[in-house]
Amino acid sequence: MPTDVFDGLYRNLPTFSFYDALANVLIAFALGFFISVIYRSTYKGYSYSASFVNTLVIIAMVTSIVIMVIGDNLARAFGLVGAMSIIRFRAAVKDTRDIAFVFFSLAAGMAAGAGNRMIGLTGCFAVGAVILILYFANYGSIHRREMLLRFWMVPEEGEEPVYLPIFNKHLSSHTLLNVRSARLGQFIELSFNVRFKKGEAHREFIREMGATEGLERISLIIGEESENL
Repeated sequence: MPTDVFDGLYRNLPTFSFYDALANVLIAFALGFFISVIYRSTYKGYSYSASFVNTLVIIAMVTSIVIMVIGDNLARAFGLVGAMSIIRFRAAVKDTRDIAFVFFSLAAGMAAGAGNRMIGLTGCFAVGAVILILYFANYGSIHRREMLLRFWMVPEEGEEPVYLPIFNKHLSSHTLLNVRSARLGQFIELSFNVRFKKGEAHREFIREMGATEGLERISLIIGEESENL
């Protein structure tokens, strides 16, 4: 390869002193750590990963280094993209919110690496404050919505279903969705769309259903959550 190509790649390298580079990386660490604390404090799912929390901190620091290396040199930018393209990420992201935090950490690292410390600090605190407000306000949650109820019942002929008094006590409405045989006909599986009366407790409903003779495998699916007995 001609030497002028190498000259083009390394010409006009970013002029960061040791202390500037160290300060940028440390600020990226602080911002990444702040983002990880926000993530831990507001996480609501069931697949929490300590590895992902650590990754948020590392992403911010590595991004700051990459930005310092690239500077304003387009050739180096394409070179790094080509080098990074050999990496294959096979871990599936289960929550779209996690993707937002990855971009959050990337943005913080870019700001720190570019030396725009005020933008990084202001942006992180502003976005972090919004995330906390949304979390404590429980924004986006639907408090009254239909839920999916499934359970097994011993087949009965000509009698009022044993679950009906419990339904009338706790539910404002219920709609039968599906009936199928289970365990070679010993049970039937029923699926209902149910809506609870205002102020009713889901766990009390499940407890009464589970204590009723002839009912088994009660499962109440509440959006992304479920309660079982």
